[in-house]
Amino acid sequence: MTEKRSNRWLYLALPPLLMVVAAFVLVELFMDLDEDSVDRKAAERLTLYRQTILGEYQKYRYLPYMIARDPRATSALGLGQPVESANRFLEEMAENSGADLLYVMNAEGTTLAASNWQDPLSLVGRNYGFRPYFKSAINGEEGQFFAIGATLGEPGLFLARPTPVSGRPLGVAVVKVDMRPLEEAWAEGGETVFASDANGVIFLSSHPEWRYSTLARLPEEIRQTISATRQYGGQSLEPVGEQSLHTKDLVTIDGKAFRHNSADVGLLGWTLHFLVPVEETRKSVLPIWAATITLCLIYLVIVLVLRGRRLRKTSVQLRQESADLKELNTRLVGEIQERRRVESELLEAQRGLARSNRLAAVGEMSAAVVHELSQPLSALRMFVAGTRKFLEKGDTRTASENLNEIDSLQMRMASLTQELKRFARPGESRIENIDLRESIRTAEKIVRPRFEETGVCLKLQLPDQPLEVETAPLRVEQILVNLLRNGADAAASEERGEVLLVAGLAGNQALLEISDNGPGIPDDLRERIFDPFFSTKTSSGGMGLGLAISMRLAEDLGGSLSVKANTPKGALFQLSLPALSGEAAERKQDHRQEPEAAE
Repeated sequence: MTEKRSNRWLYLALPPLLMVVAAFVLVELFMDLDEDSVDRKAAERLTLYRQTILGEYQKYRYLPYMIARDPRATSALGLGQPVESANRFLEEMAENSGADLLYVMNAEGTTLAASNWQDPLSLVGRNYGFRPYFKSAINGEEGQFFAIGATLGEPGLFLARPTPVSGRPLGVAVVKVDMRPLEEAWAEGGETVFASDANGVIFLSSHPEWRYSTLARLPEEIRQTISATRQYGGQSLEPVGEQSLHTKDLVTIDGKAFRHNSADVGLLGWTLHFLVPVEETRKSVLPIWAATITLCLIYLVIVLVLRGRRLRKTSVQLRQESADLKELNTRLVGEIQERRRVESELLEAQRGLARSNRLAAVGEMSAAVVHELSQPLSALRMFVAGTRKFLEKGDTRTASENLNEIDSLQMRMASLTQELKRFARPGESRIENIDLRESIRTAEKIVRPRFEETGVCLKLQLPDQPLEVETAPLRVEQILVNLLRNGADAAASEERGEVLLVAGLAGNQALLEISDNGPGIPDDLRERIFDPFFSTKTSSGGMGLGLAISMRLAEDLGGSLSVKANTPKGALFQLSLPALSGEAAERKQDHRQEPEAAE
């Protein structure tokens, strides 16, 4: 039934449809003929106007190049100040060439010589470095730019070349060409023609009231660019028509309809526009406009009816798809709930594994703390023995110094006993901005008794400037004590044992190198040297934890610890720590200067 009814409507609509098509073809035929005629005329006129503009451009294009090569014009650049002879030469060149203005600017954009040097509004001494033509020329390119003069307020085409023409530019030679005679010629011809730049701003027009309007509404970033270069001297730059003129079409300007044609002016990047009143394109089809409108309305009704049917079918399909989506969504909700349950179980398992790993790590750290306490205890014994001797001799001052060192060591031992807790809670390790040289000197004091005992010479090469890092000073001192003590043990067997510590910056890292002239580490053992409980000290009773702890501490501090062979013999350990960032250093410097400023 529905199909028969559809066929009936189709048969009823067939005769009107044929009439609409016939009328439409007839109207289009006449309109195409008229529009083709208008477009051919517009193309011819645009070609003529384009050649006129290019001819004017080519006439003056090589003038800035000639000025840039002539020492009479560019002599002011060598002196760095205005020269009267250069001004007179440019004035004479402007009169002979017909150019509006000639001037030479230095590398900063300041005019040193100009053809209007004697005028009240002379360009000499004014800076135009903000103009795009100057920026192109100073970069070694040919500059061209149409704008309203920033000083005289008169529009013109600016052509620029670098000087000298080869090598590094020292300045820019500029020619300003007055394009207003072209506008006057267009207006006298009685035709509607105008030119627009790459941003769609009309700057030449046979209708003066359209000048400095736009083809379409300009985006804010383009307006800001035009304002920054002062190209159009604060003009409002509002659209000239009711719709965009970027394409060939019918446009309406000031309530009047025009047929729009355009052509590109290739070398300058401009666009020429030629408008013809739309009445000239429709004179031969006016008698059939009423019939055409009627047929178009009929055709529109038919299209709407067919469109309504398709929409109804689409609506049914959408409802079916909606039901399918609901079902799919229900399944997805169930899958998501199941995934959340599995994730919860996995998270609980991970927490148990983390607790197991933490207990294992705490056991290892306990052994490490025992190992670390042996070093300050050894130093403590040395200081106690020395203090007794100094007291026996009556040297109370030195004894007092030793007591201060003993107090420092006991405080260090108390801190070391907290490492097990800090290892279990890493966030409790205190991070602060320090001068790494101070940590080095502290570690040197702790291991000094060991060096005196073994007879090994310890040398420090520290920079004159502070070596600032953001780290935990106690952990850094632990690493250094381990490395220095190992170096002393390694060099103890040499006749002239020596350990050298060199500190400095390498990029954004603080780099410390501890080298010794001992027997070194065999190549086959170098990869295992940082393993826990591995030691090369067969006779000293080492537990093999010092280097393992040092590597872990270095990694916890965001750095690294490595080893390689020393030259000509021995081992070289490299400790790398992140240096204080530039912003943090500036904040620290500002903080230091605040009391001075207040004072």
